Amino acid sequence: MHILVSFHQQYGHYIPRLTKTKVVNDDGPPSKKLSPYIRPLVDALKDAGHRVSVAIPAASRSWIGKAHIIGASLTATYVHPDSFREDGTWVDEIENEKEEDTPMTNGYLPPTPAASSEHLNVDATISTISAHEKNVSEEDYWVVISNGTPASCAQLGLYSLFASRGNIDLVISGPNHGRNASTIYNLSSGTVGGALEAATCGKRGIALSFGSKDEQPPATIAAAARLSTRVIEYLCRNWDERVELYNLNVPMREDVESRPVKYTRALRNEWTKGSLYAEVQNEEKVEIQQKGKSNRIRHFRWETELSDIKRSLAESPQGTDARTVLDGFTR
Repeated sequence: MHILVSFHQQYGHYIPRLTKTKVVNDDGPPSKKLSPYIRPLVDALKDAGHRVSVAIPAASRSWIGKAHIIGASLTATYVHPDSFREDGTWVDEIENEKEEDTPMTNGYLPPTPAASSEHLNVDATISTISAHEKNVSEEDYWVVISNGTPASCAQLGLYSLFASRGNIDLVISGPNHGRNASTIYNLSSGTVGGALEAATCGKRGIALSFGSKDEQPPATIAAAARLSTRVIEYLCRNWDERVELYNLNVPMREDVESRPVKYTRALRNEWTKGSLYAEVQNEEKVEIQQKGKSNRIRHFRWETELSDIKRSLAESPQGTDARTVLDGFTR
């Protein structure tokens, strides 16, 4: 998603509002199971007086890092945030005007495995809705990108989607559904990848993660969104010019706003075994005869076994990002 922020005075003290801030995510459109945090964050930023624009991939792109899908055609669809359903699909407004309730999905490439059971995949041509036809501001609409990744959302948001709104100063990527702490997760994360894309485009980036995949009470989500807004404002006021991006993790607890925020270092960890894929055992061996030779074929599926990584997080020392988040502090 993309967020635009402008400088102005509020409540008698100066709060820096960037001319434009762009935020992307890797969990896709708002949905109860996979992307429950993006709408509350956008609302919190708007409540704080920020100007907000949103661009997101049309399906979950977790574990994709800073990837661009070479050769893929991207379709940007303007969707009002009230049109999203709990499963991440949305209502096509042209069809809705005809009194038909037509859910739309991303189509094209399938989502990454984390979303495979949550998002529908159909080949569909998605209509772009003109904001001028709806009596609402163009800025109220979010942009949903088919075949999009966090990095491509960042690229398009910086250079194509919001050109009429001026230069973007900050890219916020997130909030991720779950924490991104330790080098394993940081270097794999699409959320971090979106912020990293901003850095390679010469912009400041903040990767934001809300540290739980469990369903959270609305009050806890709202508290995390408010705190995130204040921390983002603080970082904008006090940005270290040696830094190109910050990785921010917020624990999901109702009292999070009263707890300290800490700077940390990333826990270094690494795979100690093949933990992401499992071989599919076929009943019969498949061989291809080609020019008199037999080619052996093996099949693998995405199947995470993360006990070694979870152990490294649980045993992480003080001062690391993993330990700080486990102890219930924002870092």
